[in-house]
Amino acid sequence: MCMSTEPATPKKNSARRVAIAVLAGLVLLVGVVWLLSLTLGNRTQYLYAGHPIPYWQEQLNGHDTGASNQAFIVVNRQVLPQLTDNLFHDTNDSSVRLALIQALNGLPGVQINFIQAASRRIEAACRIGELGPAAKAAVPELAQALKGQDSVLHGATIQALGKIHSDPDVIIPLLIGYLANDDLNDEAALALANYGGLAKAAVPRIIPLLHARDKDTQRAAVEALNRIDPEAYTNAIKAIAGANPEP
Repeated sequence: MCMSTEPATPKKNSARRVAIAVLAGLVLLVGVVWLLSLTLGNRTQYLYAGHPIPYWQEQLNGHDTGASNQAFIVVNRQVLPQLTDNLFHDTNDSSVRLALIQALNGLPGVQINFIQAASRRIEAACRIGELGPAAKAAVPELAQALKGQDSVLHGATIQALGKIHSDPDVIIPLLIGYLANDDLNDEAALALANYGGLAKAAVPRIIPLLHARDKDTQRAAVEALNRIDPEAYTNAIKAIAGANPEP
């Protein structure tokens, strides 16, 4: 015996269409949010000759002379021009983009990673420094950034100059000038330490930092003296001990 089924009522059809429309809308919304999260974020690792900077750093420091030479070429022809350009010209963020990121990051499960312009410039200086002596060609630009008005870059450029430790006749006097800057004297002392004995002219300016109120500055002064002039370091420590005898 056959059973007949009742045709769907208009009310049921309407509810089904609404449910399908809501589901389709949610899928579309999720897709749009996903697409925006990909396009609005900027934590992309840039490639140079097909590889990121850490790869070329590894090649620079490796034992394969051919690979090291190739890395040096890529660093100087591609990496450094890009990073030094970022130091001076990567200065603006779209207010619309920032507003969208803030709004979307307020949604559950959404986290768009975005580095703002000032941090991108600092990162560029840091990456140059991490390349070490191979980044010698960028020293003039780093010195220019250090002497410029973009104060957010000053600490990072001092550190980068120390890691590259090139052009001592020009850079050591420049760094010595920042030993009197309470905001940058520890960075300057550690940067000078990388020049070793070449930075002995800085010793008279570093010794007073042993008495600085800031503990980081004191530690930087100790390390700098020990690496630049061990004898001056020993004498300074003895003098401090003599001036502050134990009870």
